[in-house]
Amino acid sequence: MTKASCPNFNRCGGCLYLDLKLTDYIDKKKNFILNSFLREGISLTLDDFILIPFGTRRRATFAFKKGIIGFNGQKSHQIAPLDSCPALIDELNQVLPLLKPVLKELNKSGDIFVQKTKFGLDMHIKTGKDIPSLNDRMALAEFASASLVTRLYYNNEPILEKTPSPLPIDLFLQPSQEGEETLINLMLDHIETDNKNIIDLFSGAGTFTFPLLNKGLNVKGYDSAKESILVLKEHGMKRDLFRNPLIANEFEGIDLVIMDPPRAGAKEQTKELAKTAVKKIIMISCNPISAARDAKILIDNGWKIKKTIGVDQFIYTNHTEIMCIFHK
Repeated sequence: MTKASCPNFNRCGGCLYLDLKLTDYIDKKKNFILNSFLREGISLTLDDFILIPFGTRRRATFAFKKGIIGFNGQKSHQIAPLDSCPALIDELNQVLPLLKPVLKELNKSGDIFVQKTKFGLDMHIKTGKDIPSLNDRMALAEFASASLVTRLYYNNEPILEKTPSPLPIDLFLQPSQEGEETLINLMLDHIETDNKNIIDLFSGAGTFTFPLLNKGLNVKGYDSAKESILVLKEHGMKRDLFRNPLIANEFEGIDLVIMDPPRAGAKEQTKELAKTAVKKIIMISCNPISAARDAKILIDNGWKIKKTIGVDQFIYTNHTEIMCIFHK
C-alpha cells in the first residue's frame, strides 16, 4: 500500500503513514509502544507484533454535509469527500455512492456510523434531535432497500430492518473481524487449567466473555452500557467502572481478570485490582499510553509483565492495540 493508492492521503484524518516503507512503519509502531512504557519507567520487551491486513476495517464514521460525504480532515471539521476508502471492507465502500443522492435530498449535516456485524450491515445516521419527515423516511427506506444495509436508524429512530438483530445499533466491535479473532485467540492461548473463575472488565457485548463461556468457564462481564449488558444477559452486570470500580474484595475467588478499557484506560479500577490476590491479568488496550500508566500501578504493587504483544488493527494510523499478560 502506498500514498498513491489513496487520493485522500494527507486530506482526511485517517491513514497518516502510507508514505512509509512497511518495515519503517512497523518500527514506528513498535517504538511507540516501547516509548510509552519507557516514559513510565518500564523497560518493556515486545514479544510479538501482529499486523492485521489493510482493507479489513468493518466500521467507520463518515461526516456529511448537504450531500457531501467523507472523513473529517486531520484535526479539522473540513470534510474530505470520498468515493471509496482502501482501508475499509468492500461492503462499506459499496454503500457510499448510493448514499450521496439521499443525503443531498435530506439537505442536512451530521455523521453516519456504519458497521458490519454477523447479522449484516448496520447504519445509523445522526443529525441531532430532528425527527425524520415522511419524505425523509421514504427516501431512507428506498436507499436501504436498494443497498447492502440490513438495518437503518436515523437519530435513534428505526427506519428499516431487513434482518432482525439482537445487537444494539451502535454496538462497539473491534475494528476488524480479523483483529477480533486474533485478540480472542491470543487471549485463549493464555488461559490456564486453573483459570476457572473469570471477570471480564469493560466487557462490551461479550467479545471475550462469550469465547470464555464457550470453554465452559465461569465468567461475569462488567460494562457501563446497558445495551451491551442486555446482550450478555445473566453473564453481565451494568457498572460504571470509572466512577464505581470493583473494589478489591469483590475479586475474592477470581483466578483471572480480562480488561479491555477504552482509550482513557482504567486508572481507578486498576488501583483496586492491584490489591487483589488474582492470579493473572490480561490487559487489552487500544492506547499504549494509558496502558503504560495502568501497568505501572500494577508493577508498583508487585505484579510483573510476563508477555506483551502488539496487534495493529489501526493500519497506517497513530493508533495500535497491545495485549499485556500480568502475573503477581
